[in-house]
Amino acid sequence: MMQYWPLMLKSAGTTLWLSWLAMLLGALGGTALALLRQIRFAPLRWVVIGYMEFFRSIPILIVLFFAFYGVPLLLEVDISPFVAATLALALHASATMSEVVSAGIASVGRGQWEAAAAAGFSWPQTMRHIIAPQALRVILPPSVGVFITTLKESSLASIIGYIELTRTGLLVRDSTGGGFLPLLALGAVYFVINYAISQVGAALERRLHIGRRSDLVGAMA
Repeated sequence: MMQYWPLMLKSAGTTLWLSWLAMLLGALGGTALALLRQIRFAPLRWVVIGYMEFFRSIPILIVLFFAFYGVPLLLEVDISPFVAATLALALHASATMSEVVSAGIASVGRGQWEAAAAAGFSWPQTMRHIIAPQALRVILPPSVGVFITTLKESSLASIIGYIELTRTGLLVRDSTGGGFLPLLALGAVYFVINYAISQVGAALERRLHIGRRSDLVGAMA
């Protein structure tokens, strides 16, 4: 197994890149969807809610197959396994992130909106300077969980031929004649990555709470 560790570590970097890119696109898409939910135009809100519920309710594997097999048939274009995996993971993550961002926005009291309106703030100014800083403290913890989920779901990209961490681990297992050790090493790598991500998220959360307490103390002084 020792001779395969460099290959495993390299594929771990590939998995992180795929997951990070999908999560970035999912966060941007989820934020856009959450903001669209704030619009009072009912048909648009129902479209957004339908999108969220649809992608939250179907397995990621089906989304992955549709991205890899269905999109090329519909658009008559060739899509690489990397693009298909990124698209599927981003669609799935965006639906979940839209709910997370919506919950963060809803956590800010109505009085904050009314105070901003009374001060003459526009909607973008209110969102940027008042709502977003407070909502971020609520959004961050579940966002870390969504990232970890996206990273674990990226293992399914091996089914469509993308060589990431899980696919590499299975190839190593085949090369070494089977056995449990390659799978144990694969699980250990996933554990280290996800544990590190959770610890970074916890550190950021503590920093935000410390910053919030400092702001409160400064306001009371």
